[in-house]
Amino acid sequence: MNITSAGIGSGLDLEGIIEAYINAEAIPTEIRLQEKEDRLRTEISGVGAFKSALSTFESVLKKLSETTDFNKQTIDTSTEDISVTTNGFASNGSFSIEVEQLAQGSRVESAKTFTAASDTVGSGTLTFGVGADSFDITVDAADTLSVIRDKINEHADNFGVVANVISTDSGTFLSYSSEITGDTNDLSVTSTGTLDSISNAGATQVQAASSAIIWVDGNKITKDSNEFKNVIEDVTITANKVNMGSPSTLTIAQDEENGKNLITEFVDGYNALVNTMTSLSNPESGALAFDPNIRQMKQQLNSIISDTVSGLSGSIDSLDDIGITVTKSGLLEVSSFGIGTLPSGVEKRDSALETKLNEIGELFASSDGVSIQMRDLIASYNDSDGSLTKRQTLLNQNLSGIDDEYQALEDKLRNYEDTLRRKFTFLDSTVAQYNATSDWLTSALVLPKKKD
Repeated sequence: MNITSAGIGSGLDLEGIIEAYINAEAIPTEIRLQEKEDRLRTEISGVGAFKSALSTFESVLKKLSETTDFNKQTIDTSTEDISVTTNGFASNGSFSIEVEQLAQGSRVESAKTFTAASDTVGSGTLTFGVGADSFDITVDAADTLSVIRDKINEHADNFGVVANVISTDSGTFLSYSSEITGDTNDLSVTSTGTLDSISNAGATQVQAASSAIIWVDGNKITKDSNEFKNVIEDVTITANKVNMGSPSTLTIAQDEENGKNLITEFVDGYNALVNTMTSLSNPESGALAFDPNIRQMKQQLNSIISDTVSGLSGSIDSLDDIGITVTKSGLLEVSSFGIGTLPSGVEKRDSALETKLNEIGELFASSDGVSIQMRDLIASYNDSDGSLTKRQTLLNQNLSGIDDEYQALEDKLRNYEDTLRRKFTFLDSTVAQYNATSDWLTSALVLPKKKD
């Protein structure tokens, strides 16, 4: 407010009167704006917590988005001489594996007729070939060994040839190493022009290409590379080290805990989401009490967990078929108790995990599966164009707008104060004049005292 001294002429407490008027105008609006800000902040906090809970559950659902997610196997190798992976469908078993030979590419060295990497060799074309793959390098008369090396290594069509310049006591030369392995995949280097010294015409093969050889339970297998796919069906074996006479033992078994853990994560994640929604929508203490978005989400989730999934290939088409049921409070559980002669939830789950992994995978991850439906539902709320995201954006905009309302109130109060001061300044002046007149009349009308 302005620094003034209203009432100094009249002696009236005009500053107090002005302040009372301004407070009477300001306080109701300030209370309303504060309540609005508190309400918006509470709702923004609630929407943020709701979105976060949905995102957390979605991270669980992502683990159940492929029909093969339940087909996990444990793989144990007694040594690091081999590496093994499966696609989840391999049969259980134990195998003895020996590595007789690792696959390697070929290496060619040019004639050792040069004295330094800066020597030139002539001009023409070098052609590198392995099987059906080939590429050409044009060599100019001014190209040094180093330049030729770089042209080879940087060529766009290079299929796996690495060139190096080697300097030894015997001389400097070009070395060509091929990454293409297999018994019939030796590297050839042919030339035109005057490049015989760096092509096969003047070169030596110092390492031949070879295939990998392993033995599985005494049976020999040869491959061009160190990777052996489907020698054991649905298994990929990679040979790392020769170990003839000291075989590595490979053991493959179904990962029974994987399926249990996935189901437990799903049940716990769903229940955590439901508990968060229940807390947020609590009529007395919830940040989103009686919220329609939460009510709608609960209804949609309940529909998904209660309905059957259509179009599946086996006998499992509902969560109940794998032992997951809904409690009276709307939470999921895998009960350890059966009713009468009926199996318990745990028994249903374990039986399905033992014999019907593919069907469980389809229940969650088929095109209309439980996990897929739930992820689509969450996306409709949480994606950039989702209803909760739009709501959050609007709430933040409304919160930002409160600053404008406070500024508008301040401007209004300043104008109101100016109006009041003009009015009360006139009143102050008028009363001051009346007081002066009163004082003059009083002094004029008082008779002088008589002397004794």
